[in-house]
Amino acid sequence: MDAVLALIPIIIVLFGISNFSASPELPMGIHSSQKAHDTMDLMVNYCDGNDQSVLERISTILTQGNHSQTSIDSAGEIAANFLDKNIAGSEYLLIEEKQLGGKKLAGKMELKNTDNVATASRNCGNYTFRIYVR
Repeated sequence: MDAVLALIPIIIVLFGISNFSASPELPMGIHSSQKAHDTMDLMVNYCDGNDQSVLERISTILTQGNHSQTSIDSAGEIAANFLDKNIAGSEYLLIEEKQLGGKKLAGKMELKNTDNVATASRNCGNYTFRIYVR
């Protein structure tokens, strides 16, 4: 009887360990969400030789170009070059929500299926940028 009672805590620990990683989606979701936030933080803080961050440069180009298609294309090229280099291997979509009404700046992700899509947004000047990362 004492041997059976001694095995009970061991069995409980084994069940606890075997059920510990029962949901593989949680760590992936956290990782993906963190990637979206980290990417936006990097776009806000990274300066490549001039005194403007990536988002500040994009905002300046859009403002100076009065949101023309040429300025949108130029801003999108800056964003795409930065994102392709920094989150290579991930699907992403960068849009501007406030001034351009959700217009795509960079990326090729379709938002029809939003499973495992993380998002983050940042304001810069009069613009609100949102990134979706899968």
